[in-house]
Amino acid sequence: MSSRFCLRCAGIALLAVAVASCRPGTPPASAALGAAPPVSFDAERAFADLKRQCEFGPRVPGSAGHRRCRDYLSRILKENAEAFEAQEFTFRDGERTLPMANLIARWNGTRPGARGVILAAHWDTRPSADEESDPARRRQPILGANDGASGVAILLEVARQLKRAPPGGPVWIVLFDGEDYGPGIERMFLGSRHFARRLPQDAPRVGVLLDMVGDADLRLPIEGYSLRRAREVVQEVWSIARARGYGMVFVNEPGPDVMDDHLPLLDAGVKMIDVIDFDYPYWHTLADTPDKCSANSLRIVGEVVMAWVRQGAPAR
Repeated sequence: MSSRFCLRCAGIALLAVAVASCRPGTPPASAALGAAPPVSFDAERAFADLKRQCEFGPRVPGSAGHRRCRDYLSRILKENAEAFEAQEFTFRDGERTLPMANLIARWNGTRPGARGVILAAHWDTRPSADEESDPARRRQPILGANDGASGVAILLEVARQLKRAPPGGPVWIVLFDGEDYGPGIERMFLGSRHFARRLPQDAPRVGVLLDMVGDADLRLPIEGYSLRRAREVVQEVWSIARARGYGMVFVNEPGPDVMDDHLPLLDAGVKMIDVIDFDYPYWHTLADTPDKCSANSLRIVGEVVMAWVRQGAPAR
């Protein structure tokens, strides 16, 4: 979780059964291993985006790093999207009023009636390293190379690829602010809650959230809420990963229930799944730095996301 609490299902055996029933069978010939259509994704450029975000320092709302990073992300999205907006809101923290913004980029799609999708990540970072063993270090903000910057980096590269070759259906990229603020659930997921409460009527109703997807030792089990509440989308994404030869990363086994930015959207009627590697030893510590991440991990996730967007398979 970048800022979420991990809750293991009491009925983990039942979840394992659900995963087994969700597993795709033999892929069709067009999606067989080695026959997956190629997609473009520049992993080195994405990794440069990850490092660039970290060069701004912690991106805690109200900080200079947060403001500089917002400008950087906004510029790239504006350059590549058909439409862009900063959905601004504030959060009252004691005597301070913190300005925040969800960054929303949109592409209309080239095929009338084609399914639209939302791709999301959070761009803020945790103001306290609460998982540090040394209490004196817990008050420091984290750099968030994996916890925030990795998902954003993938989506910035997706934006460039969508400009180069527009998607068939509408695509919304939404970078949420205030996901990791805390402490406490009531002070987290601020941007996704704001977005979900004001969900536009024309917003896509299917989506993928990327969180902590840059770990050099990447392993992505199926997040619990995603499986139970958006099983069709899980099947689509994990089937594409398997067809591309990434089944050892997108593993067909149950992961924990993770409270994350997909939950407000699920509650608002969007079939949103969370692609997350929660087994990350540097989570919410000062060691969440770019050297723990890899361009190859970004490539794997980026290619799967691009293939899912290009495929445009229905999820009803």
